[in-house]
Amino acid sequence: MDSSYFAVQRRALEIVGFDPSSPQLRLKHPIWAGILVLSLVSHNWPMAVYALQDLSDLTRLTDNFAVFMQGSLSTFKFLAIVAKRRRIGSLIHRLHKLNEEAAATTNQLEKLERENQLDRYVSRSFRNAAYGVIWASAIAPMLIGLLGYIRTGLFTPTTPMEFNFWLDERNPKFYWPIYVWGVLGVAAAAWLAIATDTLFSWLIHNVVVQFQLLELHLKKKDQTQGDVHLTQSIHRHRLALELAKELSSIFAEIVFVKYMLSYLQLCMLAFRFSRSGWSAQVPFRATFLVAIIIQLSSYCYGGEYLKQQSLGIAQVVYDNCNWPEMEPKQRRLWQMMIMRAQRPAKIFGYMFNVDLPLLLWVIRTAGSFLAMLRTFERSPA
Repeated sequence: MDSSYFAVQRRALEIVGFDPSSPQLRLKHPIWAGILVLSLVSHNWPMAVYALQDLSDLTRLTDNFAVFMQGSLSTFKFLAIVAKRRRIGSLIHRLHKLNEEAAATTNQLEKLERENQLDRYVSRSFRNAAYGVIWASAIAPMLIGLLGYIRTGLFTPTTPMEFNFWLDERNPKFYWPIYVWGVLGVAAAAWLAIATDTLFSWLIHNVVVQFQLLELHLKKKDQTQGDVHLTQSIHRHRLALELAKELSSIFAEIVFVKYMLSYLQLCMLAFRFSRSGWSAQVPFRATFLVAIIIQLSSYCYGGEYLKQQSLGIAQVVYDNCNWPEMEPKQRRLWQMMIMRAQRPAKIFGYMFNVDLPLLLWVIRTAGSFLAMLRTFERSPA
């Protein structure tokens, strides 16, 4: 495997304080991780307080709650990863070992490289979008302040987001601490999200690889070792299903909370853009919306990909068995494998499966809530 293998995930985990080389995914820098969570929480709750001060102002309410939800979600994700770090580390190293064994064969190595290339496309897209959010929150206030200075000769302080501080940002000596604190809060949310979501992408693609390697094994035409071939196929199938089940169990709480909040985030961001003029917050909101869309799509795409790949095993078994010449005992065992493959592996979030229909449901529900908000906006006070 080349140097880009697991590179995005390794770097993201290191940034938030984990040691990805440890089989237990040890939290190597707990103090730094605590600082990130503290900055995120201390940055998040004032936004909720600010939003709730005037419930009649829908723009301010939706503007702040969309970011508040993402900050809360990033915090929850990180705490879930910390709580399950031993299971996650065990799954990562188990997949690493399986990949090393498979890389010894040329056709299997091609499958591994292809799936990890797909993961890099997804992970880098989300990572770049998340870093775009950080840069937008840091640069936009400076540019607007600079333009104001060029026009009026006075630098007018602006912050990455509008919310209540215990310090007055209009006071020059307080502006820079507030500005740095705001950017750090955004960066903490982005880093924690990158670590969790890119890890999910890598895990889903490398679990899918196990089903693809099973397909290669099933296509072998070695009739002299029928019993051995059958035993190995069943073992590989059970292994792939077990890995998929463990992945689903690890991320169940994360995907449940994510998709319970996602449609609210989307409708609030869409409502904010429908009301927004130009300000220091517009670049931040735009990059934030792009990151949210990529984040939601990557989970649903991964769940759908896993489901379809596991379902495809049934057809491969049927196509590559010599049914007329097979002994009845072997035929029954192969039929049982087909029947099991017809129940797909899936990512389950307690109340729903994570797949493309879920993404469609999120978009439709977000549209319904957006229409409701617009109705409230037009209704007389």
